[in-house]
Amino acid sequence: MARWESQGLAYLAWISEDVAGSLTWNMNVGDAKFGPALEKYGRMSVPIRGSGSEMPWPRAVDTSLEKYLLEGLGGSTRFVADRTDLCVLLSSPGDVWRGELSVWLPVANYPARLVQALVLARDLGSADLESRIQGRLEQGPIRLSNGRSMDVLASAKGWASRYSSALGFDIAI
Repeated sequence: MARWESQGLAYLAWISEDVAGSLTWNMNVGDAKFGPALEKYGRMSVPIRGSGSEMPWPRAVDTSLEKYLLEGLGGSTRFVADRTDLCVLLSSPGDVWRGELSVWLPVANYPARLVQALVLARDLGSADLESRIQGRLEQGPIRLSNGRSMDVLASAKGWASRYSSALGFDIAI
């Protein structure tokens, strides 16, 4: 596992062996400023995954392992351009693909992500992003994968209360 920060973003990368004996890589990219305060809520981050993010467990370091890690894990370090891009990703209603890599964004945590994005937009001073996020908060109910619906605004207000406590400031919605 490796953790580092660069230009306002916090990175967490790890490789592991899955139950089938394959090597997999994982990368989470989040906000370095607010992430630590939201540790118990996932650190205000997005999980980056690859379409071919596993390979047989290697017996030695060779060119195929190097290529696999450089293209996948290495490429994932460039997926999120900056804090503004992180804000855009957090406020996306579903997965975002860029080439062979994607950010996994389940609909069930959409209201929580919108609140995180709102905090970032305000911190960045972006009235445009804040307005766009506010519009998404007021979009009405969304359908979950289990067929039920969820009121985005009502759920977001609950998350805003939790995040306000963790961050130490009020998040008005």
